[in-house]
Amino acid sequence: MGNDTVLRPMLELSVIIPGAVLCYLPMKGHLNGKGRRIALWGIPALLLWAVAGGAACYRFRWDTNLWLVPSLALSALFYCRTITLSYWKTVSVFLAVCGTFSTLRNLAVLADALLSPKSGPVVFSLGGAAAYALFCWTLLGLMWYPATHAARWLLDEIEMPGTWYVFWILPVVFLSLNIAMRPQEYSTLYTNRVMMFYPVLMLALLALLLFCYALFYWMARGLTKNMRLTQENRFLQMQAAQYRILQKSIEDTRRARHDLRQHFKALQGCVESGDIDRVAEYVKAYGESLPPDAVRRFCKNYAVDAVLHYYGEQAVRQQTDMEVSVQMEEETIIPQPEFCALLGNLLENAIDACAGSKAPRIIRLHIRQQGKQALYLTLDNTSDQPPKSDDGRFLSSSHDGFGVGTESVRVTVERYSGDTRFEWKDGMFYVSVMLSAQNKP
Repeated sequence: MGNDTVLRPMLELSVIIPGAVLCYLPMKGHLNGKGRRIALWGIPALLLWAVAGGAACYRFRWDTNLWLVPSLALSALFYCRTITLSYWKTVSVFLAVCGTFSTLRNLAVLADALLSPKSGPVVFSLGGAAAYALFCWTLLGLMWYPATHAARWLLDEIEMPGTWYVFWILPVVFLSLNIAMRPQEYSTLYTNRVMMFYPVLMLALLALLLFCYALFYWMARGLTKNMRLTQENRFLQMQAAQYRILQKSIEDTRRARHDLRQHFKALQGCVESGDIDRVAEYVKAYGESLPPDAVRRFCKNYAVDAVLHYYGEQAVRQQTDMEVSVQMEEETIIPQPEFCALLGNLLENAIDACAGSKAPRIIRLHIRQQGKQALYLTLDNTSDQPPKSDDGRFLSSSHDGFGVGTESVRVTVERYSGDTRFEWKDGMFYVSVMLSAQNKP
């Protein structure tokens, strides 16, 4: 056999290169130390692996699947180890690429039958293997922008594990369908009108798969938008409550100033009569009737201040001692809505934990900002029982599944390459958060 026969299995196995590139395109910012070195030696290593596999398949007359299937298993394991995201996200991306490429393989079988009409078992000719590689590289080019924008956004924003678990079903179903519909003999394609309908069916399946991915993206966009609107409305309600408090304080002060002349007249009468004890009693009673001092302002940022006042009122209503110390600039380290959401989620969890506590209810919040470079936040609160966790992630105490608040905090901190830690010890739950302006995406 000539060199063209040796190139056939090499070309067929080389599709792992565009597949690997497509898997890593959405993962910017999620590669660990090992993953960052992939760009330097990953493609050359895969090329050598494909050449070695092709040579072995040619030498021992193996079917390329004997080399490809173990290669995919090893690639999946390596892929998950080089990505800092959860397995349910990385596996979803890997399965999505496999499901898409399985359709391209079926189209390559059809192209091979057209380029080299023959009968017998389906084994790619050099032309069919080249068509398969061409299809895969073309798909990579077409999917480059969606992978680096839409897919990357999904991985960064969607944090519901149940959604990703369900998402596994789609590529697995399409992968199974493509394997089931792949002809075992070339003669099958020449039977009746199979050659006419087979490409239409394969293209329809590929279009349906890509449409499902796009639909998932559009739905996620809509849900995220609704969640942010709900969050913004919540912040507006907090600010409105803070405004009502300020307005009441102003009205009480105006009323006290208006009544001050009458009090002076009463005191003047007591002084003229020489009844000093009565003057002292009157002054004491008047002091107790005065409105409280102006509403405390925790920080310069009005939105953050409104969040602190909102949860401070809740703490007072449920008899929780809430200590707040804030040293931060008017401009937040990260975008204001995200910081308010992070702070609100932490305080809401603390309020809920204290509400069910039999021990003295305590919340201690400390925020310290170092210029415009870094911000440190610690939150300690009473918690009678340690929170339940699964695979390092906390389970919700109010519904089935993972807790949304702590997960949202973790995702926000990770998005800005910060650090967050949660710990329960001796009836107290401790949270530490570090944010850096230098790590903004």
